[in-house]
Amino acid sequence: MNSKLYYASPAKFWTDALPLGNGSLGAMLFSDADFRGIERIALNCDSLWTGYPKRTVKEGAFESYERAKELVKEGKLYEAQKELENNFCTCWSQAYLPLGDLYLDFGISAKKISDYKRELDLENSVLNCVYKKGSAKFKKEAFISHPARAFVYKISSDKPFAFNLQLKCKLQSKSFVKDNILITEGVCPSDSDSYSQKYPCNSLIYSEKPEEQGISFCCAVKVVTDGECSGCGDGLNVSAKSEATVYLCCETNFTDAFTPPFESKKPYKELCLNAVNAVSSADYSKIKQEHIKDYKNYYDRVSFTLCEKNENSELPTDKRLKAFTKNQDDLELYELFYNYARYLMISSSREDTLATNLQGIWSENLKAPWNSNYTVNINTQMNYWCALPCSLKELTLPLTRLTETLCKNGEDTAKSYYRAKGFAAHHNSDIWGFTAPTLGNVQWAYFQGSSGWLCNHLYEYYEYTLDREFLKNTALPIIEKAAEFYLDIVSQDENGKLTVSPAVSPENSFKYGGHSVSLAKSSVIMDTIVLNTFKIYVKACEALGLSGETYKTVSDKIQSFDIFKTGSKGQLLEWEKEYEECDIHHRHVSHLIGLHPFNIINEKDMPEIFNACKKTLEIRGDDGTGWSLAWKINFYARLKNGEKALKLLNRQLRPVVSRKKSNFNYGDGGGTYPNMFDAHPPFQIDGNFGAAQGINEMLVQSDGENVYLLPANPKRWKKGSVRGISVKGNAAIDFDWEDGKITRFKLHGNTNLNVYFNNTKL
Repeated sequence: MNSKLYYASPAKFWTDALPLGNGSLGAMLFSDADFRGIERIALNCDSLWTGYPKRTVKEGAFESYERAKELVKEGKLYEAQKELENNFCTCWSQAYLPLGDLYLDFGISAKKISDYKRELDLENSVLNCVYKKGSAKFKKEAFISHPARAFVYKISSDKPFAFNLQLKCKLQSKSFVKDNILITEGVCPSDSDSYSQKYPCNSLIYSEKPEEQGISFCCAVKVVTDGECSGCGDGLNVSAKSEATVYLCCETNFTDAFTPPFESKKPYKELCLNAVNAVSSADYSKIKQEHIKDYKNYYDRVSFTLCEKNENSELPTDKRLKAFTKNQDDLELYELFYNYARYLMISSSREDTLATNLQGIWSENLKAPWNSNYTVNINTQMNYWCALPCSLKELTLPLTRLTETLCKNGEDTAKSYYRAKGFAAHHNSDIWGFTAPTLGNVQWAYFQGSSGWLCNHLYEYYEYTLDREFLKNTALPIIEKAAEFYLDIVSQDENGKLTVSPAVSPENSFKYGGHSVSLAKSSVIMDTIVLNTFKIYVKACEALGLSGETYKTVSDKIQSFDIFKTGSKGQLLEWEKEYEECDIHHRHVSHLIGLHPFNIINEKDMPEIFNACKKTLEIRGDDGTGWSLAWKINFYARLKNGEKALKLLNRQLRPVVSRKKSNFNYGDGGGTYPNMFDAHPPFQIDGNFGAAQGINEMLVQSDGENVYLLPANPKRWKKGSVRGISVKGNAAIDFDWEDGKITRFKLHGNTNLNVYFNNTKL
């Protein structure tokens, strides 16, 4: 099966549960069949975050930056690092929060459960669970509708059943029943202890000042049954003859990153109650049909099959993953993993929602790992790598809006911290568009590359769509702001070449003067991001027929970079010279950003550096966290090494055991949880999206003029079919292959592109 996740037992832990989402509302279903009497549904809403809009400036930060630059010139890297950590780095971002848990208490029963099966249908975005309880047959069906803005959960049985329903929320809230609707109203914390020197989100702070009030929310639950439903304290008692359908809606008073919640005029309570009343009074079949139609509009655009069946494909998904470690003949598992990523993208990012965070929209922790925020030194970007190739261009709009917010807030950061024009963004952000350098080690805190990296996504949107209005009105103004900032912070090195100094390479370090140091005179990733930003700015101007002072300045600067150098082992150097690394197998391989996702390093133009990238990956090794493995798959696809890309994809699919409390693991250990979530560990969704893009890169690569089919196809993938993958140049392609030959292909849209296979034009 390549379109269903299926299990023969209920979820025991959160990473066993199955996700549903409509972009803003998310749910994790454990599908307990009354083994323990209580069924749990973990809920999320994309706009539930700590904090409120505020200006984040540290007094004396610019002076600290100037002192650090001088110390670096003197070779005092450790002292410069401490200077920035003590006097430049500011505070943590705000944190993403869970809505709560919906509990359905059926009462403990001694009746035997049999014939249990739960499955997530990726083609229709519907979760089903069936089982027998004694002689009674139960069927449970759930989905989250984007058109109805509602979670819908229908329980059916051929015998009467009863349950009590409650919503447990860990945020400051109250629950009550009014007009047979369970209503939970609450408010988010004002701060996540963002100025704590300890780990972020160490504690949650509720301010009593009105202007510091957090986001308010309302959640409403209504049950429609052929029996009876009545309020009981802070819950609902349901007694059904044969069926009961639970409808849940949630709204917040968040409007945008610049409006304080206490000033919000959004009638969120009214919107929530109107939505739950509307969906609960509509015909269930119609609501379901509208949901499926809306979802399939996105999901059906692309298909990928390897045209080979295997007996293991019929196993429950958790057992299937375990079987795959011993035998990789189950080729349909690659298809399932790819389709699941597309499902997660559609379920967590829609045109009218917020951008996906570290966990998409699914997080159970009140104090989530890394605040479950926007980590923009790769993770947020990786979340959207597969969207454009998978023909989901509309779903990238939340990332565009986030970038617009960062651009606006980042102008103040550029001015305050660097006395520079343009906009700056560092390694963390949140719902409020946080752009300042965070607390802690400079290896993550002092990274100014996020703005330029995000600009690459804006330009790629144009490359894929050729939407000139988007380029002119949205992308170019932001890219220009990023270019202006970089123009102000670059300087000449001792050889007269342009560089950003000082600089870091996220989140790596090297040995220097008896210390572990992350701050260097320059880093390859920072200089590559600056160069790429300049390049796409010039291309954007030329595409629109524009030229001005900034265009001329940037054009002149492009030739002044000399970034890529090789080391004693033939590897690509990460900093300005060859330092002894503290961890040669470090999870980040940031200095290869010119190979992927940028298109600066290639075999034709830079054969020596292209080969140095190969050596770098060889030294780094094949292990790493989930997202790290995903990036390496993309690297090897760009290096046209399909066998190695497949090997790492197989490592990505290694089963990771679910636990009640996941421990942090910053090094080795990536893999896949039983519900096919990516394991960092703990869970991070970027590995799912990044690995799916790795498959795209193995199948198709393009540059706006040329399309390359199967550039990194492993021998094991002997036969296959692709439909609808988008390529640069405003086109999509279908093709089939068998035994090393393309047997059919068809371009849709721009048919003027050149199509190649094995360096031969088709």
